[in-house]
Amino acid sequence: MNKTTCPDCDSKLDVPADAVEGEILSCPGCGLELEVKKIGNDCVELEELIIEGEDWGE
Repeated sequence: MNKTTCPDCDSKLDVPADAVEGEILSCPGCGLELEVKKIGNDCVELEELIIEGEDWGE
């Protein structure tokens, strides 16, 4: 299991050892949805998940 912190509230997060890039995790502290961007040696990089709405030609 890898440990990291939430980029928004600095809560400690346990990232499962079998997590893959692109996986979505939720912060237990603030509820923010985070996307796993990079997994390295005992280092996990998370980024806030941003869901863009559809552009209906506007």
